Amino acid sequence: MLLPTRQNTKNITDLREDPLKVLSDVDSLGFVYLFQHSDPRAVMLSLREFARLRELAEDRTDEQDAAELAEEDRGVGIPLRNIVKKYQ
Repeated sequence: MLLPTRQNTKNITDLREDPLKVLSDVDSLGFVYLFQHSDPRAVMLSLREFARLRELAEDRTDEQDAAELAEEDRGVGIPLRNIVKKYQ
């Protein structure tokens, strides 16, 4: 869940006093919101979650690139049998 909750919210003091606990929470939850004086300041992601988001972004970019290529004019082209004859 992406909403800040008691479990996935830490403050700068938590990070300073017990960084290993915060990192453990990041690993188990996937991410933790960091607050400073009740203001959201950052989000810490686990490596697993970061890789998942990165993959999703790459997939989306690939989809956009494929859609753009599908719209491009391909020209006349060369029949496959001509290419096979040339390189056999």
